Amino acid sequence: MRRTDSYRRQHDDLLQVAGEISGKLDTHSLSQNASEVRTLLSKLLGKLNVHLAAEDKALYPRLLNAGNPEAKSLAERYISEMGNIADVVKSYSQKWPSPAAIQKDPATFVAETKNLFGALSKRIHRENNELYNYVDKM
Repeated sequence: MRRTDSYRRQHDDLLQVAGEISGKLDTHSLSQNASEVRTLLSKLLGKLNVHLAAEDKALYPRLLNAGNPEAKSLAERYISEMGNIADVVKSYSQKWPSPAAIQKDPATFVAETKNLFGALSKRIHRENNELYNYVDKM
């Protein structure tokens, strides 16, 4: 078992929920009823918050305190980048707090959701293939 298996499972869960949402990003349908998508979005954001908290409390401190300049530098880079993504997620969540907000402007919601999911997908891929591989070799 790898040290990062739980983080990788969380990534799989995040991508699964994002995939469910992506399959429902139809502007016409969302203009009529966005309740299911907003519920799924709440689920995704909750899972993301749990994942980020786990990384902040366990993964990053371990790297920062490893006594290894490479590990510390890698952690600092990921922490800095994640701060930017976390701000984007927070802003996105505040902009789309309810089904009614989504129904008022489904085209913008769809575009912003696709952009957000693209950024999250890239981040997950990088963490799985760079950060977590590094941690597993420590």
